[in-house]
This record gives sequence, structure tokens and C-alpha cells, in this order.
Amino acid sequence: MTTTAKIWDQFHDNLYAFVLKRVHNEADTDDILQDVFIRIHQNLEKLKDEKKLESWVFQIARNATNDFFRKQKKISGEELPELEDQEVGFYGKQEMFCCLEPFVKELPEKYRRAIELSDLEGKKQTEVAEILGISHSGAKSRVQRGREILKEKFVECCHFTIDENGKLTGEQDCERCHPVH
Repeated sequence: MTTTAKIWDQFHDNLYAFVLKRVHNEADTDDILQDVFIRIHQNLEKLKDEKKLESWVFQIARNATNDFFRKQKKISGEELPELEDQEVGFYGKQEMFCCLEPFVKELPEKYRRAIELSDLEGKKQTEVAEILGISHSGAKSRVQRGREILKEKFVECCHFTIDENGKLTGEQDCERCHPVH
């Protein structure tokens, strides 16, 4: 009979490395692992085939990590800058995104409000839909289109590029903040 303690002993180190590789923060990794082992403990009786234990455990870790990222306002596979902090996700310093606020303000109202609610205030798209009085799919479309417009603005003004995964890459070379004389 497999117990949570045995799973801890067998998988803790590998799960820690697995999660840390994705979140790059030891405190967050510890929090996620705590959640993983709570889920394992609560659902252990649902595991029918102990031969699938390892894949089951790592699937729980993947799900918990994805849940963590959803809570951290992940958009399109990339993290939005936390404007109240000087450090901004994996992008570097806040000044790298000096145009974010003006770009958001320049969005057409229906996209601006959806982006503000979803990505800047961290509301779920179902909440965005309710606040805006539109369907969930309508809110999702507005958020996605708003994000696309923002990406286009960063590419056009700041000379970022979009990689094969649709993420902004490169160094900011902003015409607004660093005009050529």
C-alpha cells in the first residue's frame, strides 16, 4: 500500500526540481509542493494502478504549477509586469516597459477595459464578462485582441520581436522614451 509519506520520500526531490525549473523561485516552489502533496494525500485512494504512480504524481505537479501561473496573471505564456515592483517577472527592470501604461490607455475602450480587468487587476475572464455585461467568449475575445494590439505596439514602437511561440523578445529600443535627435 502506497502512502503519502512513501510518495514524499520517493518523489520529493524530483518534484522539487521539476517545479523549480518552471517557477524559478524557491519559496513559490515550496508553496506549490505543499499544494501538490495535499492533493496527493486527498486523492490517493483514486489511484487505481500503482504502476502509474509516477505519471500521476507529476501530472498533479504540472496542474498545481499551471494553477500557480494562472493565479500570477499569466497571459499568452508570458508574465505581465508587476508595475508596483521595480523587478518585472523575467523581463528585467520596470523601465523596460515604460510604454505599457500609455499603450494600454491607447487601446480602444472595449479592449482597454478588458485588459485592465483581466491582466492588470487579475480578474478571471468570467468575472470580466460579468463586469462588462458580455458573454464569456466575448470577454475572452476582447482580452486576446487587446493583447495582440499591445504586442503590435511593442513591436512597432519599441522594436521588440515576436518569437516562434508568440512571445515578445529582445531589448527595448523605444522611440517614445529614447527619441533619435
